Amino acid sequence: MSRPPLVSETWGAVSTRMLEHGRWAARARYRDVDGRTRQIERIGSTKQKAEALLREAMRDRIKPLGDGELGPDTRLADLAIVWWDEFGHTSRSNATLRRYETVLDKYVIPNLGGWMIREASVSKLDRFIKQTTRLNGYSNASIAVVLLTGMFAMAARHDAIEANPMKSVAPVEEPDHQVVTFSLDDVAELREILARWDAGLDASGRRRGTDLADPVDFFLGTGCRPGEVFALMWEDVDFTIQPFTVDIHRTMAKNREGRWTVQNKTKTGGGRRLFLPTFVGKMLLRRRVESFSDLVFPSSTLTPRIPDNFRLQWHTALKGTRFEGRVPKEFRSTVATAMGRHGRGPSRRHLGARGWHRRQGGCGLRAFRRGGLPCGLRTLPSLGRQRRSALGRYRGHRRNHRRRRTG
Repeated sequence: MSRPPLVSETWGAVSTRMLEHGRWAARARYRDVDGRTRQIERIGSTKQKAEALLREAMRDRIKPLGDGELGPDTRLADLAIVWWDEFGHTSRSNATLRRYETVLDKYVIPNLGGWMIREASVSKLDRFIKQTTRLNGYSNASIAVVLLTGMFAMAARHDAIEANPMKSVAPVEEPDHQVVTFSLDDVAELREILARWDAGLDASGRRRGTDLADPVDFFLGTGCRPGEVFALMWEDVDFTIQPFTVDIHRTMAKNREGRWTVQNKTKTGGGRRLFLPTFVGKMLLRRRVESFSDLVFPSSTLTPRIPDNFRLQWHTALKGTRFEGRVPKEFRSTVATAMGRHGRGPSRRHLGARGWHRRQGGCGLRAFRRGGLPCGLRTLPSLGRQRRSALGRYRGHRRNHRRRRTG
């Protein structure tokens, strides 16, 4: 009867023999993870040292952490290294990976890195998530949940834990956010302020190169994110059909090193084609004639414009006005609210089903920007003395439209 094979990742009896010059060799048969049995040998100055070196070599062979092998006694800091090595090669954007890595290094590893996998219970993890929510905010706690869920899923795949304890942790409660929008009066006044600022002179007497008014009109006419607007190129704009269209499939994003670059996909991953309102089309035609860059809204040096710099110029221009402290991303919620309120697009119930604006009846514009649908304010109040009459015409048009629908 043949001798039964060794259990995988175990070894048989250790044999020793004396070598020349008083040295000793220790040898044992070891069955590797691939099922093959191999002879492992180590040499030491004494018999005991040779045996100790052999057992240490075989113990390390059982748990080669660098190869992704995990066990119940593995520290969460080591688990995080192995998991991140796999997760970092996924198709997620550089901005997402950079944000996740920050939360991992700043909150997860300093607080939980010393735990062994077997010590991570549901109650302990639940307390950690609740504490992170209270001290560091909803966003950081939500990302910590994603990270820990992925880490313990890997541990479960490696049989280092029976089940993923994060599946039983209470979900992070999202705080209620008040959606802030601009009214039509705000839009008219704001456009006037920005146009006057762009046309003004700086401290040295030279005309400013801020270019704030035109990007704001594009925000209002499309509801695009700032990063998408500043990554827009002329090849993405089609002036040959009516109405003009624009393809949004790039955005400005920070890479893993924290530098701004043009990313060839949007935040949500897919591209979209938009019909442009008349006032945006006229603005783009004017800029195309005057342009010396492949970018629609370049910086003063004709390089891709950095959203952080735009926000800095924005706050400088609005300092001392009633709009001080307002932020450009409010244009996106303004467009979503206006379209939902005036019936351009899906119902308010559908608008509230997805996106960053869901609780207040606004919309994640992704739901109805496919196939070249219009998505933005179609008309805007005029500047200067015509502001009130434009507002009146706009409101009158909306009243007449509602009467026709109800009549």
